[in-house]
Amino acid sequence: MNPFLRIAKREIALLFNSKSSIALAILLPFISILFFNTLLSEGVARDLPVAVVDLDHTATSRNVIAQLDAAPEIKIGFYPINQQKGEELIRLGKAYGVITIPQNFEADLKSGKQVNIINQYNSNLLLAGGLEYKAFRKVIGTISAGINIEKQRKKGVSLQQALINYQPIVAENHVLSNPYTNYSYYLNTGFLTMFFQLFVMLTTIYCFGADLKYSKGNKLLIIANGSLLAIILGKVLPYTIWFLLVGIITLLSMYVWQDFPFSGSKIMVLVGLLLLILANQSLALFFISVSSSFREALTIGSGFGAVSLSFSGITFPIFGMPILLQWLSQIFPFTHFFELLLDQSQRGFPAFYSVRSIVILVILCIVPITLSWFKLKRLFLKGKFHHNI
Repeated sequence: MNPFLRIAKREIALLFNSKSSIALAILLPFISILFFNTLLSEGVARDLPVAVVDLDHTATSRNVIAQLDAAPEIKIGFYPINQQKGEELIRLGKAYGVITIPQNFEADLKSGKQVNIINQYNSNLLLAGGLEYKAFRKVIGTISAGINIEKQRKKGVSLQQALINYQPIVAENHVLSNPYTNYSYYLNTGFLTMFFQLFVMLTTIYCFGADLKYSKGNKLLIIANGSLLAIILGKVLPYTIWFLLVGIITLLSMYVWQDFPFSGSKIMVLVGLLLLILANQSLALFFISVSSSFREALTIGSGFGAVSLSFSGITFPIFGMPILLQWLSQIFPFTHFFELLLDQSQRGFPAFYSVRSIVILVILCIVPITLSWFKLKRLFLKGKFHHNI
């Protein structure tokens, strides 16, 4: 039998006989698909608990509270007796904001005075704090507009003119991608593919590292007739095919099950997915070649995979990073696949604009394995890691 086929057959048998391989290659990828698609299924956070301190207790203040509660983003769940009690709710994590309506609120409004409604919110939680602030400003702005227009109407100004007087300039916004402001469209695209590439990385390290940990490198060389290429292809290819299938299922869970928008090239995304798998497998082999133990290789691989989320631009834009970190972000395959996926799904760019990402992914497939080739050869000749842990 061909050495490549013998090793591939051996690898498939080992996959189903190893609890760790089953967990990394089969169980965890599908658990992550179910978890993230369920966690962010609503798309937009709703009914965030907010506290209101009403020091006025009038019909006008109750009307303000009712309009705040009607905003879909927030839900008035607490009515503390003073501002200090409201701040305590924020510190305890029970409320995302506390809104204080001052004393004499109604009387001051009727007398023509300007009044302040205080909004305190936790900006450490960027998403929740931002939604609370947005809802508060929208509601208070609407109430202020109503009061202003009503005053003008009492002076004999027509409704149309009153509207123009209040807001002579109207902002007209056009959202070019993700017009529904659906956080699932953006976050799931990043989280699912990040965990997917992490499982590819760790599975590859495990399937090679386990043999080297238990001093089976020489045995593999004998089976492969001394060919390192046969070893790599035989051990990697079954997982490449499997993870390509898992990746397609991951994409289907987003763009079919969850009905995410997709208006680009499906072929470019599939090519990018295959290259993401190959690039992570290539990097996994590089990490094995520079590690002195199985544990060290797993540590480096998991750290690299986890950090890639920060360098992808999903949490902080790459162009806002220092120049050194901008360059560093280019060594992560996930950075380029995430950009390609967004361009071809939500932004609807022509396929030509994703060629750069494809080219870089190809480079990241070739360079790591090229750099590690001779070290891997020596490692398999030795048969094991330097440290047997």
